[in-house]
Amino acid sequence: MRTVPTERSAATAPSARRRWLLLTVVSAGLLLITLDNSILYAALPTLVQELGASSSEGLWIINAYPVVMAGLLLGSGTLGDRVGHRRMFLIGLVVFGAASLAAAFSGTPETLIAARALLAVGAAAMMPATLALIRITFEDERERNVAIAIWGTLAIVGSALGPIISGLLLQSFWWGSVFLINVPVVVAAIVATLVLAPPNVADPGRKWDLPSSLLALVALVGLVIAIKETAKPEPALLPIAAAGLAAVVGGWAFARRQRRLPDPLLDFSIFRNRAFLAGVLAAGFSLFAIAGIQLITTQRFQLVEGFTPLRAGLLVAAVALGALPTAMAGGATLHRVGLLPIIAGAWP
Repeated sequence: MRTVPTERSAATAPSARRRWLLLTVVSAGLLLITLDNSILYAALPTLVQELGASSSEGLWIINAYPVVMAGLLLGSGTLGDRVGHRRMFLIGLVVFGAASLAAAFSGTPETLIAARALLAVGAAAMMPATLALIRITFEDERERNVAIAIWGTLAIVGSALGPIISGLLLQSFWWGSVFLINVPVVVAAIVATLVLAPPNVADPGRKWDLPSSLLALVALVGLVIAIKETAKPEPALLPIAAAGLAAVVGGWAFARRQRRLPDPLLDFSIFRNRAFLAGVLAAGFSLFAIAGIQLITTQRFQLVEGFTPLRAGLLVAAVALGALPTAMAGGATLHRVGLLPIIAGAWP
């Protein structure tokens, strides 16, 4: 993803009030994305029981969202360059809102899995656009660093709030309310974006490679299926081998295609940059750990300890909430101490 350069004078640049209001809007979009990644952790036992879903279907209800989103994210950033990030953000909001309605009123596990996959399409369209709009709007480097810190903090807040909000809603409403809560936020964000966001700047000459996105998705889905089948009490060799082969072939074909394209979705040479590689690995391992802890502990608290969804959600939220102070302070001091000390946790 890249931000299409624009020349703006002081007269045409957005005012400070408009900039921070727009940050609120795009951060709300990011909050929804991360919220829906964790909101089912506390709701899953109730949801599985009322829908009559199997344990495998329950896991796919959880995983359809992050897997599909991860497979589409690389391509959606480039597509945003092509069609304009303002337009991409609005498209993502519309898809996300429609998918939330479909998920809330799903009558079968299969329908809910499909709705979660559609939610991921909307989320993948929104996420790169939120950061791109921040980079376009905040031209001052120090302001931009603070804005990105707030953006990142909201991602952590969404992860923490997901189990709490689902627990609160399940105290009084049916499981579909955990999806329906997205709709008013989406409507408000659409209206605010139309008013506040800078004019759409598209780059039609920017190439977007759909096959690359599909290959990445095949690799990720194959890997997830292989892991799930291996974890069963009586794993079957054929599904594991087929899914593993799809993951290997999809990943190999994706990497091979990127090396041949003049404008690849992922330029593997960037991983030679140690600072970038360190940041990717640090973020990946931390997100992996937090998501795993939240999912496993919410299930144990409810199914083994007999806790209510709200109590379970409050307990696991402490994991994500503990990261808030360092996220805010790290972003505020990034311009002063640099990237690597913050990643290492050594900033003063």
